[in-house]
Amino acid sequence: MQIKLRNIGMLEKAELNLNSLTLIAGENDNGKSTIGKVIFCIIKAINKYKDELQESKEHKLKERLENLFFFTRNILTHNPVLKNTEDIYFLILDEYTLEEKLLKLEELILTVRDKSDLKDIEKIEKVLKEIYIIKDEPEDDKKYIESALNKAFFSEFDSSILLNGKEDGQITLLENSLELINIRISKDNKLSLIEDVEPIQLKDATFIETPLILNNHDLLIRSQSGLSLNKRNIERLGFPYTTLHTKDLFDKLKKISFSIFLNDEFEDTILKEIQKIIDGNIVYDNKQRDFIYSKNEKAISIKNTASGIKSFGILQLLLENDILNQNSILIIDEPENHLHPKWQLKYAKVLVTLAKNGVKILIASHSPYMIEAIKRYSDLENLEESTNFYLAENSIIESRDRLEDIFKTLEEPFEIFRQMDMEILVDE
Repeated sequence: MQIKLRNIGMLEKAELNLNSLTLIAGENDNGKSTIGKVIFCIIKAINKYKDELQESKEHKLKERLENLFFFTRNILTHNPVLKNTEDIYFLILDEYTLEEKLLKLEELILTVRDKSDLKDIEKIEKVLKEIYIIKDEPEDDKKYIESALNKAFFSEFDSSILLNGKEDGQITLLENSLELINIRISKDNKLSLIEDVEPIQLKDATFIETPLILNNHDLLIRSQSGLSLNKRNIERLGFPYTTLHTKDLFDKLKKISFSIFLNDEFEDTILKEIQKIIDGNIVYDNKQRDFIYSKNEKAISIKNTASGIKSFGILQLLLENDILNQNSILIIDEPENHLHPKWQLKYAKVLVTLAKNGVKILIASHSPYMIEAIKRYSDLENLEESTNFYLAENSIIESRDRLEDIFKTLEEPFEIFRQMDMEILVDE
C-alpha cells in the first residue's frame, strides 16, 4: 500500500510505501508522526462510517416518532370520544422495534379515522410516509465516510489539518496502481472525497504514543473522542475529551478477552518473551478498575511501575486481546523515549517478529539504537525486501530508502562532540 500527502500536518509533501515494516526517522517538527496519524484516521473512519450512517438514520426516525407522539397525543386528549392516550406511548418506547411501531401506528390510524378531523389524520399519514422514506432510503456511503473522516481528523489534528499557511491539501491511498481513497482538504480544514472509496484490506489501526496512558485510567474511562460525537451528545460536553488514538488504545487495553486461550504459536512465543523481559505481566483488574503489574504473585500499582515495563505491557495486552493481526496496522510514535538502549533492541525484535507474522508496523523514531536494531532483526528474519526506511527532512518525505542518510543525520551530535574534543586538545 502506498500513501501520498500534500500540505498535511507538518508535511509539505510525502510519498512512501507501507509494507510489512516501515520506519520514518528525522528531527522533531519534520512530520514523522503525521503519516501515522493520517493512516490511523483513515482506517478508523472507513471502518466506522456504517455506525455513523445507522446512527444518523436512527436519530432522524426517533425525532419524527417523538414529534408524531406529541401531535397525536394532542389530538386524542382534545377528542372527547378518544380519551385513552396509553395507545400511543409505543411511539417513544424502546421496547418496540421500528416495524412494530409502524404496524401499531397504522392500526391506530384505522381506529381513529372516523372519529377525528380529516386534516389531523392527513398530517399523521404524512409523517408516517416520511418515516417509511427514511427507513427505506438507500445508503449514501460517500456522505457518511466523509462525515466519519472529518470527525476522526478533527479529533487527531484539532482543526489544524493543513500545513500552516497552505490553502489546500490532499491525501491519496493506493494499492499498486489502484486508487483506494482520494481526499481533498479545503482552506477551512474540511475533508471531502474526490471519488468513491475502494475496499481497504486493513480493518483496524492502533496508535501507541506513550506508555503513560496506563497511568490515566480514571480520566480516560470517562472520556470520549471526536469520532464518538453525534447530534444527541454534542451538547453534553461536560465529560473529558481526548484524541481518538488515545481513547481507542485505552479501550483496547482494558478489553476483557478470552482469545489468550486461542493464541497462535508465534503469539505465545512473543508473550513468553515479554514476560521474561519485564519479569511479570500487566493485567486489567476489573475489581480495582485499573491496570496492575503482577510479579511473583504480587500486585503492584501500575503508577509505581517503570515506563519501560509499561511499553512492553501494552504490546502484551494488545496481543492477548487479539488486537494485533494480519488485518491491522500498529503505529508507534518514538517508542525509544521510555526504553533503556538495551530494551530498545528487545522491543525492536518483538516488532520485527510481529511484522514477520503479518502485522503491519509503522514506526516514527530518532533513536540510532532502535533504527539499527530494526534493520538488523529484519535482515535476520529475511524481511529486508519488505522493510522501508524513510527520512522526514525539511517537511518532506521522499519515496526512496534513506537508511544511509538517516544514520548520517543521527551522527551529527557525535560529530559535535568530536569537534569539542579537538578544541580541548588545541587549547591544551
